[in-house]
Amino acid sequence: MGSLPYLARAALCAALIACGSLVAGRPAFAQAPATTSPSSAPSSSALKQEYDEAFQETMRKPADLDVLFRFAGLATQIGDLEGAISALERMLLVNQNLPRVRLELGVLYFRLGSYEVARSYLESALRSPTVPADVRRRAEEYLAEVAGKLSPSSLAGDVFFGWRYQSNANLGPAGSRVLLFGQPANLNQAGLGTADWGAVSSLQVRHRWDFGHQDKSALETQFAAYANRQFQVSAANVSLLDLTTGPRFQVFNGSYEDMSLRPFVTGGYVWVNDTSYYGSWGGGLEGGALLASGLRNDTVLLFRRQDNQDTSYLPANSQYRGTSLSANTVFQYEIGSSLVLYAVGSAQRFTADIAPWQSYSLLGVGGGFSFRFPDPLLRTGLPWTINFSATEQWWAYDQPDAVVDPGVLRFQNDTILSIVLAVPFDARTTFSLSAGRFVRGASVPNYEFENNSFMFGVNWRF
Repeated sequence: MGSLPYLARAALCAALIACGSLVAGRPAFAQAPATTSPSSAPSSSALKQEYDEAFQETMRKPADLDVLFRFAGLATQIGDLEGAISALERMLLVNQNLPRVRLELGVLYFRLGSYEVARSYLESALRSPTVPADVRRRAEEYLAEVAGKLSPSSLAGDVFFGWRYQSNANLGPAGSRVLLFGQPANLNQAGLGTADWGAVSSLQVRHRWDFGHQDKSALETQFAAYANRQFQVSAANVSLLDLTTGPRFQVFNGSYEDMSLRPFVTGGYVWVNDTSYYGSWGGGLEGGALLASGLRNDTVLLFRRQDNQDTSYLPANSQYRGTSLSANTVFQYEIGSSLVLYAVGSAQRFTADIAPWQSYSLLGVGGGFSFRFPDPLLRTGLPWTINFSATEQWWAYDQPDAVVDPGVLRFQNDTILSIVLAVPFDARTTFSLSAGRFVRGASVPNYEFENNSFMFGVNWRF
């Protein structure tokens, strides 16, 4: 009772866990030659001292390939990409047939945004008669990225498929005792929380059209589709489509580094148990900025109109029709190459058209971390990632629901925990394991529930 409006929001959370958390499996374009693993990386002061000593050694041994290669790796780690390029190009003056060096030069020029030069070095690495298999693979991957950067139109995306167990798939209360018109009542067995397995699939497609201006402006479009199919509890089947598009452009160019704004329009549709739940449309503004070295903020302001229509399956669905205003902000701080911390804040105001007892205000805070560590098992050379997040949300409804209890105002608080292990098989394919816990407390027992979940699946990036 009262759980159907939440199912659509739960689907969105599940889609983010299934797809968005798997970016750790993508290739690390910052990879440098002869670097140490993240877990064994020296401190910044020790690294700077090694860099200075290596530079002095290149002065003493300007034709020693091992010395030059070591300095290039240290220079890349410390952020001196131009110094690394200089050292690697000096190596080619000593020996032209070094495909690995040509690959690393291509990577460094890619990082600097010099895509034509990067392509030249990558192609020359592939033309070498002695190119190793791993060098060929990486060079081909980067060439594909370069082609996308040089084209005004680029398309990328992720496909996920997996299986999920939930201890409370329909988000029902643990006990049968609820309130009806303020009096105790008993739910039938079908309304109680029920454990179930299900299949989960999602698709995210991102398209970018570069306007060709110096401010890096472009039209960015994202399409998302999600569906889960429960093995037993069909009422928990949720499907959704969502499309967002708008131009992104840099602001205060020359005053602030990497600061952009993106106005956008959005629209979507949600089905519950293969029955129409609501369509929505709206728009907003997204902003992103690099605030300091390693510290970034992304903020989204969103207006959304939600159109719920009554159906034979949901005869009172129109009471959830209304308008929402929301704000979400994320602060992300990168500590070295292996650890990222983040903090999240959110606020939402939903105003129902015809049922003021469904209007609410929502506040949320959260945080977590993403930790990358060397592959301990598969020997792919790609790091594994653990993501952990914790979120707390508070809901305050405007009026009591007379059908449930006319004398009690509804308040809710949610505690949401999630942990995800991402294991890349290759640069495009990632296996993930995730576990989550969702606990909702409420002033009205009808809306209280707990749900523990476990999910595993494969994500493929294109």
